[in-house]
Amino acid sequence: MNIEENITRKSDLNNNESLSSFMNHCAQQSHFAYQVFYDFLAEVKPSRILEIGTALGGFTQFLNICKKDLNLNTYILSYDIHSRSWYEEMINNGIDVRVEDIFYENFSGCKQEVIDFITKDGTTVVLCDGGYKIGEFNLLSKYIKRGDYILAHDYSTNKEAFDESVNGKIWNWMEIQESDIAEACKINNLEDYRKREFNGAAWVCKKKIT
Repeated sequence: MNIEENITRKSDLNNNESLSSFMNHCAQQSHFAYQVFYDFLAEVKPSRILEIGTALGGFTQFLNICKKDLNLNTYILSYDIHSRSWYEEMINNGIDVRVEDIFYENFSGCKQEVIDFITKDGTTVVLCDGGYKIGEFNLLSKYIKRGDYILAHDYSTNKEAFDESVNGKIWNWMEIQESDIAEACKINNLEDYRKREFNGAAWVCKKKIT
C-alpha cells in the first residue's frame, strides 16, 4: 500500500491545525505518523494492540487498515472515556472499542481485564494516547512482557528539543518527555526502538528487553 497517496489531509501546523486524515478517516495525528506506524506493524506483526484514547477514531481505523493490508491477525482493543456516535461503525469494522475508564484513582492500578489482555502470549503493543499519557505509560509499562512495545503520543525528548525541532515542524503539542518516564524505563528494562522515526512523528516507542 502506498501510504503517502492515501493521506487525504495533512496537518497544517502553521495554522495550529492538528488534524490529518488517512482514507478520509480523521485523526489527531501528524501525517508523519502513518508511514512510521505502517513500517512498525509490518516488522513487529503484533498479536494485539491496546490503545488508550480512541478519540476521533481515525488513527484506530488506520491501524485496522494496516492490519488488513499486511494480512496480520492482530486484535485491536481501544478504550476511551467518552462515547461517540462513530464508534458503532468502528465496531462493525472489527475494532473492539470500549467506553470506560480502566484506570484507578491517581493511576494506582487498572482493571484486571487490561492486564490479562497485555500479558497474553504473543507480542503486545500498547499505545498511550489518552488524557494523561505520563500516568498511562508509567503504569502500563509494568505489565508488558519481554518483546512487547509501549508507546506514547505528544512526546518530545525535552522542552529544548521540542522548541528546536518539533514545534511548528512535526507537532505542536508536548505532553510527555523522557524525564517523565525515565524511572519506569529503568525499572522495567525498556529501551528505545526506532527512536529517530518515532520522534519524527511525535511519538516515543520503547521495547521491553528482559
